[in-house]
Amino acid sequence: MLQVFHHTNFRMMWGVKYVFLVVSVASMLAAVGAMVILGFNYGIDFAGGTSVQLKFREAPSVGELRSVLEGAQLGDVSIQRIGQPEDHEVLIRVERHEQKGSSESATEGGDISSRILEALHGKAGVPSGGVDLNTIAARTLRDWLAARLSDPGAGDPADDVPAQAATIAAAIIQERDLHGGLITSFDQLTGIDGVPQEALDLLTSGASLGEFALRGIEFVGPTAGRELMSKTRAAIFLAVIGILVYVWLRFHKIAWGVSAIAALVHDVTLAAGAMSLTGREISLPVVAALLTILGFSINDTIVVFDRIRENLRLYREHEFEEIVNASLNQTLSRTVLTSFTAFLAVTALFMYGGDKLNPLAFCLMVGVVVGSYSSIFIAAPLLVIAHRYMGAKYVKV
Repeated sequence: MLQVFHHTNFRMMWGVKYVFLVVSVASMLAAVGAMVILGFNYGIDFAGGTSVQLKFREAPSVGELRSVLEGAQLGDVSIQRIGQPEDHEVLIRVERHEQKGSSESATEGGDISSRILEALHGKAGVPSGGVDLNTIAARTLRDWLAARLSDPGAGDPADDVPAQAATIAAAIIQERDLHGGLITSFDQLTGIDGVPQEALDLLTSGASLGEFALRGIEFVGPTAGRELMSKTRAAIFLAVIGILVYVWLRFHKIAWGVSAIAALVHDVTLAAGAMSLTGREISLPVVAALLTILGFSINDTIVVFDRIRENLRLYREHEFEEIVNASLNQTLSRTVLTSFTAFLAVTALFMYGGDKLNPLAFCLMVGVVVGSYSSIFIAAPLLVIAHRYMGAKYVKV
């Protein structure tokens, strides 16, 4: 088996353990201070905002889309490819901006989505105010047709025009949906039931076929953001409680569970503090990263605790502190190799994952480092301290 360290005998459980504990407590206080003073940079998932899903005829350039939308002065814009590569779909998200006296409605969301479409229509060369059959709503298309079919040359009685326009609009929207939301040629409209030649001529001369289709618009209000934040706290809290119960039952002593939870609290606090200190965006992927850190850290801690328990049964005549120190040395090579491998993976994600994966990768990088550190210098020393001040009754198995 690959070993980084052979027959090590580092003295980690004597006076030096208090140095690491003091450093850890100071780091946690600094992290909490950063969170209180600087706060968090919440993303659209928590702060609210508008998301617009678009399907393009050809693979879009994310860089070009970002440049166009930045020119529209929408604020912080997130552009993400979704679905399969051949779908050519992107999700554009714009964070909500607080406005004094504004109500929690979708008014702002509607304004932002309209500005996104106008900016992209301008990029595609669609005239402002023009009719794009790939993004127009059924009601708008109905009104547009009604206004033109009511002309004397249309040849229909005025009373029948609204109903006819509604029928035509519904038929065109249905045809568009059958083709994945995109009409690529006016020839697709030929022969559709309910679309007369007069309407087809109007569409050919007065409408256009944009390069993208509107697949959906979603507005996340502040109330939904607060509810999501509440559920995030509950998820992390329940995860910690579940881990406490698991460790308690596995090792049959509450001191083992408390030591493991103290290490987890240390890891999550430092990771969250690093996010606050660097101003990186807190989003749902970052929440997933925090929960991943919990899993990574407790896995490493369980390995160390298992070795301590085995050695306690094998070397009953030795001091508890010596057994813990020997167990840490025995698992040190495994801890370093596992952490280094995970760190390489998240570092690659950090360097090449792009702007939107940067917060997640950064959080995982911090979590891998502090998770490995806490298993050795937080959980194990707390076990030794508990044994010293509470006695073997509460610690040994």
